[in-house]
Amino acid sequence: MEKLKIVFDWFPNTIHAGILAAKKNGEYEKAGLDVDIEGQVHHAMDPSTTDMICGPEISMLMNMEHGVALTGIAQFTQKCDSGLVSLKSAGISRMKDLEGKRLTYWDLPWYHPAVGYLVEKDGGDYSKVKKVMMDVGDIVSTLGTTADATWVYENWEKYALLDAGKEVNYINFGDIDPIFNFCAPAIAATGNAIANKADALRTFLHVTDLSYRRMAADPEKILEVSDMIPEASSDNMLVAGAKHLAPIWIDENGKWGRIKPAMWNNMADFLVKKNVISKRREKEFTNEFFDD
Repeated sequence: MEKLKIVFDWFPNTIHAGILAAKKNGEYEKAGLDVDIEGQVHHAMDPSTTDMICGPEISMLMNMEHGVALTGIAQFTQKCDSGLVSLKSAGISRMKDLEGKRLTYWDLPWYHPAVGYLVEKDGGDYSKVKKVMMDVGDIVSTLGTTADATWVYENWEKYALLDAGKEVNYINFGDIDPIFNFCAPAIAATGNAIANKADALRTFLHVTDLSYRRMAADPEKILEVSDMIPEASSDNMLVAGAKHLAPIWIDENGKWGRIKPAMWNNMADFLVKKNVISKRREKEFTNEFFDD
């Protein structure tokens, strides 16, 4: 039995459903893999004790900039599910509307160049946005109290708010500029795993691909792993999020996980332009661990 460890970018949530289902149903084990799953590491991409790590492409590129041996090997969705959520009462229906409003942010070098670009593209002044540094864990208790808007994954925070009876506005960043239709979240393999566990990575992605295809075909299957997603507020929230993800989990060929070069390259080139990273690197990502 080949051992593989994957570390999620956050606690297990809707986006991870295909991996969780393959684990619970014994599909990895049947394929000869002993897959260990860990979570709770939002933005902390330490590859030293794992084979694969989940997170946004931006964080992967930042780690590569600092000499960490990582290569993107899969993306969870074929359209980036990332954007700005706010309560409808805050009146934020476009990026310019953030002027004078409280926006949470992470203390990371790419955050302000990214969001500032989107605000200014819409004719706004990012210096007029009130920044609140915090890593939001509970979006329901945060919006309307500590902050007015937060950068989130739509499939989780938006549906948590709706499940709590809130009326919300959501802006998908990729709809504003294709640069922001990037690989988030994605899966990266460590240099050690690529060198020493290539066959196991191929098997993992094959099994995971098939699991996500089944989940996309019947999003209510997510209820089979609801016990593995304890942070969900209800089954209704899980099903609503999975139904939202179903059409973007798979590509135009009905497959999961293949990295679209344009999605990766547009953001990587943007980060170079904004001096967030110094240069592009060879083998930032690959699809070579898929069957085709």
